[in-house]
Amino acid sequence: MVKHQHSLSREGVVAGLIGAGIVAVWFLITDMLQGRPLSTPSVLGQVFLFHLSTPSVSPAESGPVVAYTCLHIGAFVGFGILLTQLVHLAMSSPLARFGLLVIAVCFEFFFIFITYVVFQVTSNLFPWWSVLAANTLSLAGMGTYLYRRHPGLRLQYQREPLGG
Repeated sequence: MVKHQHSLSREGVVAGLIGAGIVAVWFLITDMLQGRPLSTPSVLGQVFLFHLSTPSVSPAESGPVVAYTCLHIGAFVGFGILLTQLVHLAMSSPLARFGLLVIAVCFEFFFIFITYVVFQVTSNLFPWWSVLAANTLSLAGMGTYLYRRHPGLRLQYQREPLGG
């Protein structure tokens, strides 16, 4: 049997970039459909990083877009590394397999909470369902990438789905 080598950092970075890319594309499309390209990273950058209580929605400001994009990518890469570490642990630990489910649920609730806070600050520019959809797609993309990279994980889930 061939033993596969997996790099935690490389897989984590790729998983994080997949997740960040999916969210970015989702909001780029929604922004363009509303006629305000890049308004999402611009507004979020203004609110979170520049602490403006009345962000400019259109046109997008380049400084906040770049700053928020860096934060967004960094956060997703960090999450991707954490998720990848948990996948590596899940290969041998039923508790870690259950942890994958818990982290997925916490990921969604965390961003819904953040959205609720931003929802108040940005006057309903980011409906909760849009953030939920973007993050669900993102999580599915990262999970699919990691699941395909670790065929042994499938066997573990077949043997003991959640450690039962």
